Amino acid sequence: MRSEWSWHKVLVALLVVVLGSVVLPSPAHAVTTFGGEATGVWVFVPATGLIIKVTTGQIPPSGGEVEASLLSGDIPSGTTGGAVALSTGTLHSVGVGLDDTDAIASQANVNLTVSGNGITSDFLTAWSNASCPAGPVVVGGVTLENLVINGQPIVVTGAPNQTVSLPNGTAVINEQSSSIVGTSGELSVTALHVTTHDTLTGQTLAEVKLAIGDARIDCAPGSPPTGAATSGGGWITVGTGGKGTFGMIGGTRPDGSTMGHLVYINHDTGLTVQSTSVTTFNSGCTTFISGSGTGSAGTVDFQVTVTDNGEPGSLDTFTITVTGGGSDSQPPTTLGGGNIKVHRPHCP
Repeated sequence: MRSEWSWHKVLVALLVVVLGSVVLPSPAHAVTTFGGEATGVWVFVPATGLIIKVTTGQIPPSGGEVEASLLSGDIPSGTTGGAVALSTGTLHSVGVGLDDTDAIASQANVNLTVSGNGITSDFLTAWSNASCPAGPVVVGGVTLENLVINGQPIVVTGAPNQTVSLPNGTAVINEQSSSIVGTSGELSVTALHVTTHDTLTGQTLAEVKLAIGDARIDCAPGSPPTGAATSGGGWITVGTGGKGTFGMIGGTRPDGSTMGHLVYINHDTGLTVQSTSVTTFNSGCTTFISGSGTGSAGTVDFQVTVTDNGEPGSLDTFTITVTGGGSDSQPPTTLGGGNIKVHRPHCP
């Protein structure tokens, strides 16, 4: 409770929040120039000038990884003057520039209110990729599970820029904006973009974006940056049928040291883990990470094994063991939703 209130105070005081960013430098002679970022939450309330942004920060042009995570990303209504209220968990955002550029953001148990419009989703994610197979190529997409807007279940078609009308605005699903110019390519993908207006004046009341992946690349000959990374966000079934939601990344810096984060909630038992201390990273299509963090009842140690069995992630698996101030043990379990992405080496 203390850390949650502290986060809210910082949020109100600073207005713009950049959390957990870790920039990993790479060698100067990269095969490409990289760019972009991943953003979990973006909120704008024009009447107050309030901007809230939970983001990784920019991927360095020379490549590397940037990352941000939050166990809870709640925004109380009072913070925004009543315009926006958000409850969401296991926020996970990563940007990776290695052989190509990936930007991925995910979160679970979303409950959003924007100017009187109620929106819920069990899990949502957006991803964007920019690569150079023979010139720049950009691809991306979203997942929104069990999306309900103002009490109406919404079928997510997968088409870019699917728009749902609200009484006082719009909700855009899978919002995409792309550009290919010469050797450069960029794609921005937003899982959900809600905008509301005053029905009399037409003035914007609030704007909210959840899960943004923006990947950029400029193709050029040369040697790629060193390092490896594996990331993932999603959920598994735990216990008697509840969910275990997670977001994770593990990687190596050019100097060989490890980096990463883990956010995990067992919704059956209430156990939580939040960590930015990954001490072991064994890369591969099956990746192992371990480290320490803060659990529900004190310091915990964790071990996580994930397997990337190819896109779109429906066959990927997640395994976790937690000891110390709280315990949990989940065997290799196929994801109920989400995706594991091994950024290097590439998996089938």
